[in-house]
Amino acid sequence: MKMRMVKGMVAALCLTMLAPAAAVSVPGGEMVVLASGTQAPTTSENDKKEDSKETAITMQDQKYAVATLNAYKISLRPSAEQAIELEKKLKEAYEAIGYDNSKSGDDAYGSSKCGSKQELDATVENYKKDMDEIMKKSSGSNNGGDNVIIEDVDDEEEDDDDNEEDPPVTPDHFLMVGGSWVTPVANAGQTISVVLPVVNMGKTMVTDAVVTPVLSTDTSAWPFEITSSNYSQTIPDLPGTDTGMTDMDRRRELTWELKTRSDIGSGYQKLSFEVRYRDSDGESQTATLDTFVQLKGTAGVGADGKSSVPRVIVTGFETNPENVHAGESFMLTLHLKNTSTATSVNNMVFEIEAAVEGKDEDTTYAAFLPTAGSSTIFVDRMEKNGAKDIQIELEAKADLTQKPYAVNVNMSYEDEHVNAYTSTSSVSIPVKQEARVDISAPEVMPGSISVGSEANIMFNIYNMGKTKLYNVQVKTQSDTVSGGDAFVGNLDPGATGAVDVYVTGQSPTMDDGTVKVQITYEDETGASTAVDKEISLFVSEASMDDFMTDDSMMDGSDMEIEDGQTSKYIVALVVVVILVAGALAGVIYMKTKKKKEQMSLEEDLLDSDDDTE
Repeated sequence: MKMRMVKGMVAALCLTMLAPAAAVSVPGGEMVVLASGTQAPTTSENDKKEDSKETAITMQDQKYAVATLNAYKISLRPSAEQAIELEKKLKEAYEAIGYDNSKSGDDAYGSSKCGSKQELDATVENYKKDMDEIMKKSSGSNNGGDNVIIEDVDDEEEDDDDNEEDPPVTPDHFLMVGGSWVTPVANAGQTISVVLPVVNMGKTMVTDAVVTPVLSTDTSAWPFEITSSNYSQTIPDLPGTDTGMTDMDRRRELTWELKTRSDIGSGYQKLSFEVRYRDSDGESQTATLDTFVQLKGTAGVGADGKSSVPRVIVTGFETNPENVHAGESFMLTLHLKNTSTATSVNNMVFEIEAAVEGKDEDTTYAAFLPTAGSSTIFVDRMEKNGAKDIQIELEAKADLTQKPYAVNVNMSYEDEHVNAYTSTSSVSIPVKQEARVDISAPEVMPGSISVGSEANIMFNIYNMGKTKLYNVQVKTQSDTVSGGDAFVGNLDPGATGAVDVYVTGQSPTMDDGTVKVQITYEDETGASTAVDKEISLFVSEASMDDFMTDDSMMDGSDMEIEDGQTSKYIVALVVVVILVAGALAGVIYMKTKKKKEQMSLEEDLLDSDDDTE
């Protein structure tokens, strides 16, 4: 008689013989139940008559197909070498079914390459046959499986039996995550209880099971703080199905209290647990059980646990004094903020870099220089969403033009995971130049007038500073005279403006004869400044005694003019004419002299500018 090797019955048929109903684990955390006496899903007689009609594939069909293939692979009890080949074959089967084992839950199931339910069932059967072929191509040993030798006494059926497939035998031990456990939610920074229900779906008793979570410092693999050197827990025994106990009675639950890391992302994450146990023969076996947790992480952290780039920005600045003048020192305060809500920043170095002035390498210079000699500032730490101020004392160069100057803040820092970052911010600091205004010696012609008479006032305005003066005006402020207003316009640095005004006597001078002349101008921001100067001008009462006569003197019949009196009038008239002529000559001379002085001063200023350049 000929001996033949039978690998056993199909996993679903074995489970049917051992219990009224058996459950097969489906990736994603669900259980697919195989009803007793049938191979799920079953078809009715009417359905069998409709075999020619194609049925659409549902997600439940895909889950059942994946569970069937997984259970079939486990039932074969392959060696390590065979397991690798079976995994490759299963990967092909997953692609045909439309299952992605890198994802979890319903997200793992997509479009199937099978066009109908019938084609899906046929695909599962074909891959089961492919797995049998892999087992047959092994070295011929049992490879750890519970294969049995059966004598075939029916020689006549020997040829027919050789062509039949040998179904595998149900394994003695098959550990899995039992029940439909609710997926726990892990909030960032909080403690969570992770429960792992373990059940032995095999036939015989399993003992001394040691369950250890697979730890990692990578948050994408283990999202909890590692606070202990040993997380292993022991299950003394896991009864098999041959005890007649229900799945619930055979289930054992293990619980871990874990603290969720603060830098996790949001999403679902798989947790793996290694199980080492002894089978009914006392041999050591291993298995891996997976469960899932839902993570609710911190804003700014991705599902892979990687934090977004922490940004440190300059939110504002202050200077003390508030107005920075060229040639003076000031305290610069920068307001900083860490915009990240996921990570703090450490080892912060700030380099303060002022704008560079000048046209070529030989004449360039920094607009601001640190008074302490160093422009580097160190800050040890800034918390999440935290703020901090830094200060540095700077001195503005004396020859700066009045305008805003940029100051760059170069930053380098690290996050909580020692990842290095750099960034740059800038602020703009306005610099003011002190306006310097002076005038030439005023010329007043004449220096004394009577009420109702006019006097000419002339002087030059000099812009001695390095900033432009806008809308320069002159006003005379006195109770004894009126008029004397003039608009000069804009004066560039080093320019001269001429003032030539007339004032009229209004009332006699009762003091020392001082008349105030006010010069006003605006800077580039529109701010107005007034400068007061003083001149000397006396105003006396009006007198007509030397030029007026009585009405009787105008009457020729009544007026008697003596020779001596006639002489007096003639002399007085001559004197008046001489005085008027002299005054006119003096005015002409003074105007000519003033113009010559102005031209000479402008030439001196131009020569001075050339020497400065």
